[in-house]
Amino acid sequence: MIARTQRHGITGFFTAAALGLTLTASEASAAPGVSVGGKVDGSGAKGSAKGSGGKFELPERVMGGNAISALLPIQVGFAGYLPRVRIGFQYDRQIKKAHWVYAGVAMLLDRASWQNFRLDNCDGAQFTCDKGTVAGFDIYAGYAHKFFLKDNPYLVPIVRGALGGGRWWLPDLTGARSQERTTTMSLSVRGGGGLRLFLLTNLALGFDVNLVIGFTRSREIPLALPETKKSNFLLGMEILPLLVEYRF
Repeated sequence: MIARTQRHGITGFFTAAALGLTLTASEASAAPGVSVGGKVDGSGAKGSAKGSGGKFELPERVMGGNAISALLPIQVGFAGYLPRVRIGFQYDRQIKKAHWVYAGVAMLLDRASWQNFRLDNCDGAQFTCDKGTVAGFDIYAGYAHKFFLKDNPYLVPIVRGALGGGRWWLPDLTGARSQERTTTMSLSVRGGGGLRLFLLTNLALGFDVNLVIGFTRSREIPLALPETKKSNFLLGMEILPLLVEYRF
């Protein structure tokens, strides 16, 4: 009798275990597959999630920690002159959750003449007064607040502010100066914001718009006259219709 009871108990145990494994397997096959990876993002959550059926889905989480961006903006000067083409690279570092600091360097390019530089006139008897190549650079550093949207984590709005300065050289055409202004230095504050759309957990496309406020200091050498320095108020806008951000 005892042996029969033991056999029934063992049989019942294995039957219950088999039933439990069957139910667990059924629940696992019904749950969506996820692949998780990445570092802590601005919300404090980890990783990202994507559907396993081969269909593209926007990530449920995005990576944080470090970011490198390629910037292709257009600059417009309302008061004072800014080279219109600005090609830059920027590094962002997450300090804590939504708080980031960043620094960058940019190459400045343009093709312009004395009218664009907002000079009063150009003496055609002494200068070529033609358009020529403008080339220079600027560097900057600042703070950014990157928001976390719980319902749409793949969208990251940003507000930012930075201090920067640069220098550019004005046209010297075939050895003949285009106008009396030769170089310009600038110091400015850039404030604004933008939006990132993360297509993957670590790759986003986006845009920024920044207001530029500061001043420029230009070197002018009129022919047969002493060199002079002139300062001008600077007010402009930086429009970045396309940028690429990679996080790691």
